Amino acid sequence: MSGGMEDLESTDPAGGASAQEPAAPRDAVPVETAELPDLSQDGAEAGSLDDQEILDLNRRFAAVRRSVGALEKILLQGPRKYSRRDLARQQDIPERLTSVYWRSLGFTPVDEDTVVFTDEDAYAIGDLAAIVEDGVISERAFASISRGMGFHMGRLAMWITEALVDEAKYADGLDDAQARQQMLDSIPELLETFESQVMFTFRRQLAAYAARAGSEVLHRDTDELFPLQRAIGFADLVQFTRIAQDLPGTELADMVGRFESLSRDVISVGGGRVVKTVGDEIMFLADTPEDGAQIAISLAEAITESPELPPIRVGLAWGSMFSRYGDVFGPIVNLAARMESVARPGVVVVDADTSAAVEQALPGGFSFTEGEEVELHGIGTIHVREMRRDRSSPLDMGL
Repeated sequence: MSGGMEDLESTDPAGGASAQEPAAPRDAVPVETAELPDLSQDGAEAGSLDDQEILDLNRRFAAVRRSVGALEKILLQGPRKYSRRDLARQQDIPERLTSVYWRSLGFTPVDEDTVVFTDEDAYAIGDLAAIVEDGVISERAFASISRGMGFHMGRLAMWITEALVDEAKYADGLDDAQARQQMLDSIPELLETFESQVMFTFRRQLAAYAARAGSEVLHRDTDELFPLQRAIGFADLVQFTRIAQDLPGTELADMVGRFESLSRDVISVGGGRVVKTVGDEIMFLADTPEDGAQIAISLAEAITESPELPPIRVGLAWGSMFSRYGDVFGPIVNLAARMESVARPGVVVVDADTSAAVEQALPGGFSFTEGEEVELHGIGTIHVREMRRDRSSPLDMGL
């Protein structure tokens, strides 16, 4: 494992950025007002550039300035005209909540007199702040929700822009700079479709999670400390760190992309959900022991059969946990992570309680070795067993 997913219950959800979080963007000076650098003068900026190279660079800078400026006008839907103090005085939005909101979205904090907010910003911040002021949600929930939106929308924005850059390179044979310029120019015509897809996906996901939460209401004898009964699994590529040192960046990205897309397909078809990914590792949930077992075994099978990928090892555990901040926590989560680290390549390992739960849920579906006692860091001695497919049918991937 390359790091980032261990000791999950010690993660500070209110603190620093997670391993997969992009760097916080700066709400910069509008690019259309920026000055062109004077590259015609001798000095460090000019370096060894000749006159034609300086002219070409200035032209590229001007093109970028136009593209980003035009895109910003579309996205921000108006000029920056308010400071935090202005929002408090004119829109009756407490400066404290504006500061919390902006920081939680992942933007660099601004002082009370810096003009960065547009009318759209005022509406967005005001709508959420109003339900705090009315007592519908607490300030704690306000910060948590805005932090979640900032993190996931920031990652989605990075994902979309880089996907468009990659497509320009792959389909049109452009170099990186040309591909990024093409991405900037193409976003305006794609924006309406992207926005509608974001809302569609959010509503469908919210419906699914609301239904799942509703089913929890019907459970009896719930452990209030760890109320959710789930199968939790970790899978990672074997020897990824060594392999990564020998691959060019594009090939490494292709490997990680192949691993993630194949894993997500298996997990979705198996009825599970991806919690998060960190490079060479994926963390997933399932609602039943048998679904967790099917996903774990199917992941090992699918990736072993893929010639583009090294084998994986998988740790699976069934038990109680709790969920916050789009993540899950508890001793059973750490158990699955630690077991994954001791699994052999291409093998799924479980603890004795999980093997019993899987066997009870689907008798004869999977088989288990006798296993052995293994000392797991931070947990202690655990009886770990290898799990294999028996009479259960492989997943139908529909491909």
